[in-house]
Amino acid sequence: MQNMVFTILRLKPTRLYNQGVELPNPAQYPDASVAMSMARQYESEQRLADAEDLYRQVINQDPWFHAAYHALGLVAYRVGKLELAAELISSAIALNGSRVLYHRDHGEICRRLGRFDQALASARLAVALDEEQAESHYNLGLALSAHEANESAVTSYRRAVELDPEHGKAWNNLGSALEQCTAAPAAIDAYRQALRINPDHVEARSNLGSLLAREGDIDTARSELNRALELQPASVAAHFAISSLKRYWAEDPHLLSLEQLAKNPEKLPLKERTQLYFALGKARADCKDYQRAFAAFEHGNRLHKGQLKYSQSRLQAQSDAIIDLFNADYLEQVRSNLAPDDPTPVFVVGMPRSGTSLVEQILSSHSDVHGAGELKNLNSVVNEKLQLAPGELFTRGLASMDASGYAEMGAAYLESTGTLAPQAARIVDKMPANFYYLGLIALALPGAKIIHIARDPMDVGLSCYSRFFNDTMEFSYDLRDLGNYYIGYHRLMQHWSQVLPRGSLLTLRYEDLVTDLEAHSKAMIEHIGMPWQAQCLRFYENQRPVRTASLAQVRKPVYGSSVGTWKNYSAQLQPLLDIVGDYR
Repeated sequence: MQNMVFTILRLKPTRLYNQGVELPNPAQYPDASVAMSMARQYESEQRLADAEDLYRQVINQDPWFHAAYHALGLVAYRVGKLELAAELISSAIALNGSRVLYHRDHGEICRRLGRFDQALASARLAVALDEEQAESHYNLGLALSAHEANESAVTSYRRAVELDPEHGKAWNNLGSALEQCTAAPAAIDAYRQALRINPDHVEARSNLGSLLAREGDIDTARSELNRALELQPASVAAHFAISSLKRYWAEDPHLLSLEQLAKNPEKLPLKERTQLYFALGKARADCKDYQRAFAAFEHGNRLHKGQLKYSQSRLQAQSDAIIDLFNADYLEQVRSNLAPDDPTPVFVVGMPRSGTSLVEQILSSHSDVHGAGELKNLNSVVNEKLQLAPGELFTRGLASMDASGYAEMGAAYLESTGTLAPQAARIVDKMPANFYYLGLIALALPGAKIIHIARDPMDVGLSCYSRFFNDTMEFSYDLRDLGNYYIGYHRLMQHWSQVLPRGSLLTLRYEDLVTDLEAHSKAMIEHIGMPWQAQCLRFYENQRPVRTASLAQVRKPVYGSSVGTWKNYSAQLQPLLDIVGDYR
C-alpha cells in the first residue's frame, strides 16, 4: 500500500484546489482523527485547500488510513477532478471494502464519468452490504437508469422511498423511470410526491410539466413550467420543455433569460447547452428573427451531432437489402400461403415531422380507434424473433423465413399491442420509421392497413433540424445527412407503392390534407375500414397523450401556416435543397 500511496501523490503533486496555503505542521496533529475532524471543518467553511492538505498529511503519516483516501476523493470530486476522485475512493475500498458509503460514492462518481458497468457493480455492492439504506437503493436506481434498465430502476427507487418516504430525489427519479416504462399516471404521482416534500424542487416541477403536456393537460403543464422558471430562471430543462408550448415575443422575459444564458453557454453541461440552443432558436423564430434563429439551431445540431456515430452507408445497405428481398415475386409467393389476418393494426409512416401525429390524431378521434403513438413493439418483435447481432441487417434473418415464421411474428406483435386497448377495433402505430418494415408487415400482418403521409422535403428538413428529439433521430442533426436520409426514404416508398398488395397502402400529401381536411380524413377512415364519424374533424378536442414533438400542434385546429416555412431560411437551407430539389 505504501507504493500505491506514493504513486498517487507523486503523479499528482499539485493541489486539487489551487490556492496558496502552506502545508500544516505534522506535529500539530499527532492524532489522525483530530486532523480529519479539522479537515472536515475546513470543508464546511469552503477552505478546500486547507482540507486537502490535512487529508494528504494524514495519508503521509498513516498510508492505511482509508477514511482519508475517501475524504480526499470527495474533495477531488467537489473541484471537478472525477478521475482522481474515483482513483482515491478505489484506494479507500482496497483498504476497507466493508464501508457502504465508499462503494456508494465510487458508483456515483463512475456513473458521472460514464463508466456505467463499474457504477452498477459498486451500487450493487453497497446494497448488498446493507439493504436497509435508502440512499444505496437510490444510487442503484441511478446506475440502472444509466443502463436503461428502467423496470429494475423503478424497483430500486420504490425501495428507497419505502425506506425513506421523504426522499424527494428518489421520488423524482422514480417518476422519470416510470415515464420510461410508459406508466404516466404513476409517474405523475411520483413527481407530486417529490413536490409535496419540496415545493421548490425545480427538476421535479419541470418533469411534471413536461409529462402533463404529453398527456394533453397543456394548461397545467404551462403553469408548472412557468412556476419552475419563477423558482429558477436559469433552468434550461424548464425553458426547453415550455418552448414548444408557447409563442415568444420580443420582450418576453423567457426569451431574455435564454439570451442571457447563451452569453456563457460553456458553463452548462453538454445536454443543457444543446437544449438551450434549440429553445433559443424556437424563441427567435417566433419573433421572426430567422437568421439568428437558424444560427442557434446550427449550434445545437452541431453539438449533438458530435456525440453521435451516424452511418449513412449502413442505411443505404439496409435499403438495398430490403428492396432486393421484398420484390413482388417474393411477396406474392409468401402471401399465397397466408390466411386473411386481423384488421386491427394500422401503421402510419413517413418522415419525422411530416404530419404523422396529425394523421394519428384524426384517426384516434374515432370512437373505435386507439392511437398508440410511436410504438417500438414491431422492432422488438423483429429483434427477438431473429436474434440479430449488433449491426446485423434484419433482412438476413428473413431470407429463409416461410409463411409460418412471418405468422409467428405477426401474432407476437398483436399480442404485444392488444392489451393497449382491448376494446378498440383499430390500433394505430405511428412509428414513422416503420416504412423500413412495410414488406415484413405485408407478410406478418396481412390484414394491416398502412397510411403514408408525404411532405415537402424542405419543410420536413427544417422541422427536423429545428428539433432536439427525445430519441436520437441521428440523421436529423446535419442538413446533408437529412437530405440523404430523405432520398433513401423516398426510394423505399416508391418501391413499396409498386410491390405491396393493392389496397393496403394509402399515400397522401400533408399539403393536401391541411387544404381539404374533410375529404382526406374521410379517405383515411374509409381506408382503415371504419364508418365515418364527424368528430374526426375535431381532432384538436381529443385529449389523448401525444409523446412527440407535435404535442402542441395537434391540440389546435388544422393550419396551413407551416407550409413553405423553409423559405424563411432559404439561404441557410441551400445544402439541403441541393440534395432534395429533384424530389419535391
